[in-house]
Amino acid sequence: MNNDNHKNNSNNNGNYNYRRRSSRYSNNKNYRGYRSSNSNHNYKKNNVSKDNGYRENRNQNSYDNDFTITKQQVFNFDEMTFSDELDTSFVENKRKKKDRIVEELNQSYEKTRAEQTAKSEKALHKKSKLRVGRVVTFIIVLVLLLSLLVTCIYLITRPEKKEVVTEEKEVVVVDDNYLFLGDSITEQYDLEKYFKDMPVVNSGISGNQTEDILDNMKERVYQYNPSKIFLLIGTNDIEDGVEEEDIIHNIEEILQDIHENRPYAELYLEAIYPVDEDRSGSGDRTNEVIVSINEELEKYCKDHDITFIDTYDLLLDSDSDEDKIVEDYSKDGLHLTDEGYEVVTDEIMKYLQ
Repeated sequence: MNNDNHKNNSNNNGNYNYRRRSSRYSNNKNYRGYRSSNSNHNYKKNNVSKDNGYRENRNQNSYDNDFTITKQQVFNFDEMTFSDELDTSFVENKRKKKDRIVEELNQSYEKTRAEQTAKSEKALHKKSKLRVGRVVTFIIVLVLLLSLLVTCIYLITRPEKKEVVTEEKEVVVVDDNYLFLGDSITEQYDLEKYFKDMPVVNSGISGNQTEDILDNMKERVYQYNPSKIFLLIGTNDIEDGVEEEDIIHNIEEILQDIHENRPYAELYLEAIYPVDEDRSGSGDRTNEVIVSINEELEKYCKDHDITFIDTYDLLLDSDSDEDKIVEDYSKDGLHLTDEGYEVVTDEIMKYLQ
């Protein structure tokens, strides 16, 4: 079957779906790939001249026979023909390979740069941490040096310790109980009136002398267990002519006995009151003797830590040329009026507040 008949049969059947060489190669019967049923027979019948023509045709088609360039046949469905095209897939593969290499290099570069950045940040952090540590160490050393300096200054300038030995005293709390001890001047003292709502006890008896109190200390003093004692005695001793030394001695003995038996009681000794020698109540008493006795008693109180209350000067008339009690303070030149007791009360109240 020749090529024309084969082509016609293929078109008539409509089932030609395989590749075929282009017409350029198929029409050239001298092409190596061309085969026909009469090829061998025709070749044998050709003479030498034909053989030369074949060589010429072969030389003309040398470009077609150059297989150094890869070719492929592509079927054109519009023209129902084959065509040859160059296979450029290897070029595309090289480009893809190049792009892949470039991408790998970029990734490697980015990774290296990220590692270098991380190392730089780590080194910077380490350097900053080291700097902070140095600052903290410097501050600690500075504080220690300042502390050492302050300690040295203190050791150099501190005052020398001196051992002070103090006498220990037993403190005993005694209920408040204020005792007024004496003669008629004390007995006539309305304590409830002048010392309202205060724990006062009146232990005064008219006509008493120093010997009377010494003979009855238990009933006159101790049974009341007083916290404060105000003693006024001696004016009746002067009236009775007792020697000054005896009067002073008896008063000192009264104070000593109270201190020994009631050591926690506070003692207050009132000076013997002045008299108005021109009035009947004064009797044989003189302010000269009274002043002499008071001076000795005051000295004794200072030496024995006893409070001495100078009621003599308190009641003395400062406007008079001679020592005498203020006229308004005394009823008879000896015993006090309410006004006189008010003056004495104001003074004694200083020791009760």
